[in-house]
Amino acid sequence: MAKKEKKVKPKSFHRRVIITIGIAATILSMFITSTEFFNQLEYRSIDWRFKMRGPVEPSAPVVIVGIDDASFARMPERWTWPRAFYAKAVQNLKKWGAKAIGFDVIYSEATSKNPEEDKEFAEALDKAGNVVMGMALMKQMTSGGEMGRRLYPIKPLKENAYALGVIQHPYDKDAYVRRNQPVIKDEDKLFFSMGLEMLGLYYGLDKSEVKINDNRFGWGPVDIPYNNSGTININYAGPAGSFKTVPFYKVYYGENIDKSLFKGKMVLIGSVAEILHDVFSTPFSSLAEKMPGVEIHANVINTIYNESYIKRMTKPMGVLLLLAIGLLTSFIMFGIRAWHGLIVLAGGITAFIITAVYMFVQESYLVDFVNPLFAMVFCYLSMSTYKVAVEEKEKRKIRNVFSKYVSKNIVDELLKTEGLKLGGEKRQITILFSDIRGFTSMSEKMRPQEVVGLLNEYLTAMTDIIFEHKGTLDKFIEDAVMEIYGTPRYYRDHALRAVKTAAAMQSKLNELNKKWADEGKQSLRIGVGVNSGEVVAGNMGSLKRMEYTVIGDSVNLASRLESLNKELGTEILVSESTYEKVKEKVKAEKHTGVRVKGKQEALNVYEIKEILR
Repeated sequence: MAKKEKKVKPKSFHRRVIITIGIAATILSMFITSTEFFNQLEYRSIDWRFKMRGPVEPSAPVVIVGIDDASFARMPERWTWPRAFYAKAVQNLKKWGAKAIGFDVIYSEATSKNPEEDKEFAEALDKAGNVVMGMALMKQMTSGGEMGRRLYPIKPLKENAYALGVIQHPYDKDAYVRRNQPVIKDEDKLFFSMGLEMLGLYYGLDKSEVKINDNRFGWGPVDIPYNNSGTININYAGPAGSFKTVPFYKVYYGENIDKSLFKGKMVLIGSVAEILHDVFSTPFSSLAEKMPGVEIHANVINTIYNESYIKRMTKPMGVLLLLAIGLLTSFIMFGIRAWHGLIVLAGGITAFIITAVYMFVQESYLVDFVNPLFAMVFCYLSMSTYKVAVEEKEKRKIRNVFSKYVSKNIVDELLKTEGLKLGGEKRQITILFSDIRGFTSMSEKMRPQEVVGLLNEYLTAMTDIIFEHKGTLDKFIEDAVMEIYGTPRYYRDHALRAVKTAAAMQSKLNELNKKWADEGKQSLRIGVGVNSGEVVAGNMGSLKRMEYTVIGDSVNLASRLESLNKELGTEILVSESTYEKVKEKVKAEKHTGVRVKGKQEALNVYEIKEILR
């Protein structure tokens, strides 16, 4: 016997599709975030984290002697200055106890005016014995390909300097300076950056002590961990002006200056005037605020001196983080509604941002920032788009099917649930039954078309009144109508709504009877029974066919009260439980000791005479 093919439940199918979309979105986000656009965003996130951290006080013993606008105005000659001026500055700094002096300048050409100035400058360097001069390692494109070129100071300065330090800065692709290369290998020779040379001089280190292995540089107390590109991330103390800076003219004249400021310090001499164009964009920069190159060297020294190295997440770790966050987001999102997911997403983004900022501020650790956030948002949007499309399709289906048979509030309640389920719950509500008196015998005397026309007009009018009072039309039972108030949407005044509906139904029927009399049609009379009490409310039936209804003894009593109208000659009867809820709003006549089928004890019932305003 052939096995029956197992059917996949729609809900299970949708869940599988949603989780598959989440996984696919995570993988796709890996490829999307590998583009240069996202690399640029990641750079900006690093800058933002620096700004969130804010400036910190630099603790390295560094002072900057700035070639600034004030010096241009006060020096004996106009720019460019004779090199004898720099010789005098070196002499003064040495005399005042500077431990190391560095020039963020490359004097690659001899002085044309007076060659003796170069000799004087060289003699000052030789006598001081603690001056690091600037140099650069250049790359040039030739017909034979890329060629390296070393740009040194002129020979007298090169030979008399204590050491030469590379002063150029590596750029990121957005032209910002965030990194420094402490050690550069050019062919078979090692060159140190200006900052590293200054620290070696400050500590009195010999280059024979240098140890390089496993992406680590050791030189006495200097211990530098650098990445695969041989660079370190500069831990900037703050924006331009964070380091103590003294105008060059004050050092030259030796007047109006605290000379003890330089004792035992590393002194960097360089341009801080923007007009000389030796300024660069850094994490603290804005469009109008760039940092002088000499202060970048100061930040490099401060980073190495304090060992405040910024550790950055490796690429494999970044990929694992993106995958983990994307998959975690997918598994969290697939079981909840789209707008609930939005709340979870906002919470997740906030938590991640706080964590990333904390790791940077407290641990100097750069977590990949933009890519994981994108993965979270992309997974949410991908999954939510599918979920919303499916939910809207289901809602349209439910509306189309149920709006013809039940009131709008039942449809709304069904749409709030994740699916139609069998079962119910206990609720305190009010039930109303109405029935046309003698309709069966009357319909036997009328043609079928007349019966249907009259009944349809009557039931349409009654349905409008029910919906107007926010009631739920439970069902039509031939010419009888069953209504419920307080479920599925609860109203505190459900009893009063039911009683008002009963009065409105009688009033509307009077209008219809006048109309029908004018048309020569049969008039109708109805009886209404209302009861308040506990019921079981919910979807009942089978999985193939179900309806929202209520069951319980309170329902039976409402039906019995409607039938009791014939015996008592009344139009609207309510139970004592209903009357207690509406007695301040109605005028009623009490009927005591009334026997009702199904009840052993006699009951008190009330005939509604008038609704009070």
